[in-house]
Amino acid sequence: MDTPEYPGFCPQKHLGGTAGCSVWSGIWQEGTPAILKAHSPGRGWQQEKDALDQAQQLDLPPSVVTPMILDSRSSPPALIMTPVTGINMAHHSFSMADWSQAQRLAARFLKRWQSQHFEDNDPLPLDQALLQRLENWISKGSDCLSKSEIAVARGRLGDGSLFRGHSRVPCHIDFQPRNWLWNGQQLGVIDFEHARPDHPAFDWVRLELGLWQKMPELRDEFVEEWGGLPDWASREVIDAVIGIHAIGSIVWGHAHNDREFVFEGRRVLDE
Repeated sequence: MDTPEYPGFCPQKHLGGTAGCSVWSGIWQEGTPAILKAHSPGRGWQQEKDALDQAQQLDLPPSVVTPMILDSRSSPPALIMTPVTGINMAHHSFSMADWSQAQRLAARFLKRWQSQHFEDNDPLPLDQALLQRLENWISKGSDCLSKSEIAVARGRLGDGSLFRGHSRVPCHIDFQPRNWLWNGQQLGVIDFEHARPDHPAFDWVRLELGLWQKMPELRDEFVEEWGGLPDWASREVIDAVIGIHAIGSIVWGHAHNDREFVFEGRRVLDE
């Protein structure tokens, strides 16, 4: 892998990356430990930059942190950020006490994140927008989706009326343990390149399909910390959003030759 070039940054270790990003640890300018995240062309750089700038304006819950931007450039797109201490929660084992504490902090963070003020300038209401999104995925996936998969997803959404009156909120979009860093006391939330306004259930969907299936008691703790189940979080709404997510995963995975995404989408629709 090519070593990235960014004036003032000395790369030391490649940490990986997803969604076209490459992440390196290293030293910034006068000996400051830093993270370089090189983005592929597209909206991810701007979305992450905007989200991290906004995070510094929020009164985040105690013991929850996000990276701070030290420097940025738009071409080629990259961010220099402060490191967040902790161990990736998707790649290591933790005690139930750790999971419980981290899960409650995750709930506090997400509720605060989704409650921040923003101007929704999208003229299309969610009941129409989410129907349109599903149909766009189906159109793109004409060569990889089965009739039964399409029927299941469409059946879950119906005419979209279950979303009527719901509002977009700021979302992380990839909110799950692989983007949480835990040091025993503090939860770090990272990877905001997908962050954008959407239905709030899109920040629950990966937890519903992953962590909460393995440890359902953590869902109860999350909801308790939230202050009760949100009005928008009916089973029907969650299942409809999961249907959109599953169809999108199949189509995206097929287009990018990522079998894991395809398998996950099909597994979800079979349940």
